[in-house]
Amino acid sequence: MGLNTIVDVLNKKGQSYVNKILDEEVIITEKLDTFRILFEKKDNKLIFYKKDNSPITLIERTLNDIWEQALLELPTLIGETDLPEGIKFGVAYTPVERPLRIPYTNLPKYILTDITKRHGAGKKVIETYNYDEVTQWAGILCMGRPPVLFKGKLNEEQKRLLIAYDTKEYDGEFDTFAEMITKTLKSSYSKEDIIEGVVIKSGRNLLQIISYEFEILNEAYKKTTGSRDFYDIVLLSLNEFMRSYKFPKIKSKIFEEMYLEIINDIFVKYCKTEKLSEGLEPHYLTAPQYGHMGNLNTKFITNKKALEFIKKDPIYEALYRVFLSSFRKYKKPFGLLTENIIKNFNTYVGIISNITNENILDKSITNLNESRSENIVVKTLKRRQPNDVDNMRIIASIQSAFLPQMFNIPQGENKCAIYLTSFKPFTNAQMTNLEQIHSQWNVPVILAAIGNKRNIKGEKFHLTDNLISGQMKTLSNFNKNLIPAFMLLDTWNLKEVFEFCRPHFEPLIIFTDVGKKSELSLQLFYEEEIMGGKINALPEFNIGEMENKDSLAGYRAIEDGNGSLFMEVTPKPIHNFYDSIINEYRTWEGAEIAQFEPIKYPEIER
Repeated sequence: MGLNTIVDVLNKKGQSYVNKILDEEVIITEKLDTFRILFEKKDNKLIFYKKDNSPITLIERTLNDIWEQALLELPTLIGETDLPEGIKFGVAYTPVERPLRIPYTNLPKYILTDITKRHGAGKKVIETYNYDEVTQWAGILCMGRPPVLFKGKLNEEQKRLLIAYDTKEYDGEFDTFAEMITKTLKSSYSKEDIIEGVVIKSGRNLLQIISYEFEILNEAYKKTTGSRDFYDIVLLSLNEFMRSYKFPKIKSKIFEEMYLEIINDIFVKYCKTEKLSEGLEPHYLTAPQYGHMGNLNTKFITNKKALEFIKKDPIYEALYRVFLSSFRKYKKPFGLLTENIIKNFNTYVGIISNITNENILDKSITNLNESRSENIVVKTLKRRQPNDVDNMRIIASIQSAFLPQMFNIPQGENKCAIYLTSFKPFTNAQMTNLEQIHSQWNVPVILAAIGNKRNIKGEKFHLTDNLISGQMKTLSNFNKNLIPAFMLLDTWNLKEVFEFCRPHFEPLIIFTDVGKKSELSLQLFYEEEIMGGKINALPEFNIGEMENKDSLAGYRAIEDGNGSLFMEVTPKPIHNFYDSIINEYRTWEGAEIAQFEPIKYPEIER
């Protein structure tokens, strides 16, 4: 978790701000260098998650057996306890003495560290239980109590030592940070000679201090990870092998089982084709890492031939784990893996994801309604055999010969999100959507809208482009850090969005109004899968949709000329547009539609 240190806050906000934080009632907890697992009750079932809030899937459980003990023992510990739905329990999980870098001899296997209420099925925490409540639940669930070292108001000496230690102005009164904490706070949790650090909670503020000893230990682990050349060589070999590989007919129906079935087939055919040096040390095929990585969990591998190879020699087990992990996420150029090689390899990653018809890619998941297309045409294309896709590419290449040369615009410098929505008018619900996008993706949001130049004389009321761009500009001016730019587009065209953004911005995700994601997803599928990446979107780029819950109320306020309702459902920056919008509506409503001046579409505002 990327918490600020005391020195960070000192540099950003000054000494008085830090003093104010430490003068309040604080709770200080020990950071534990171990695994983290979360669970919640959902539809009367226990669901388990990793520390990044992603579910522990069959793929994760096969890759290593770290989680197996917890997945068997935690339901027993929980037993018949009536867990409230929608509440996530966070647990520090120590299955071995040295899970990561620090060895522990006195830690309980399961320590209940936090209980949170989150928004929907997503990551955003909206309520955190206090440590007294967490301690009570730890007793109910027969787990270790939270690692609290101190609760109350710090005295001047305690504050001085904490600030001095983090700012490197510490005089060395104690031999280690662990000793300083134990003697200064009169408390110890793990009772180890080395601790990772502490977290200080003061109101809503969280600060951390990392021990010097842990920093040295961490650097030592980073330096001993060794070369990954053998790992890269295997991926080079696998990349070449996949050129002639034919995907099998899949029997499974569940996407995780489908993924395992494909990996088993690739693994068996590769081992039959390629010669491996049996007796080669397995660690040569292990990506740089540290800590306890567990063993391959073979109980989920049903392919008998794959099991025969795995049991034959440890190098095959290491190879299987490389295959299992490599095809579930897009890769970036590194070491021996050049950009062209990675681009080719990522094609197979995408094909496997499409065949399983699920998003198996290892990336962050949010509570927002993001998805690849629900359009039946796109689903049909996803289910096609790769040979069919290749045939489509051949047809597309013939078509492209008669198309004008496309200007190659490089990817933008700064990642952003796009909120492509309607402005009739812009409502509080849309503002909430925009803020939620920013919070979940931690990137600025560019506002976008489709111009209404062609719709002015239509049967439905449409705002002129001047009023649309005016709303966007005002919102941007009031929230420059959140909305650094806006754009007015001619059509629902994905390429136009990217052309507007680049080279300064690069879309990470586009959110649009309900009912429009299929159209954009189909464009993305065609440009990236069939036309060979003409847009050149990021591998993790995605498309989603969000509902404008105030849409009807906003239009009703205009229709009825209800100023109070308009002010109620729109954010403050939009209030000044009320008279202009009402005037346009009355003009449209009249017998003669006004002829508006041609609109000069604005360039993207930066």
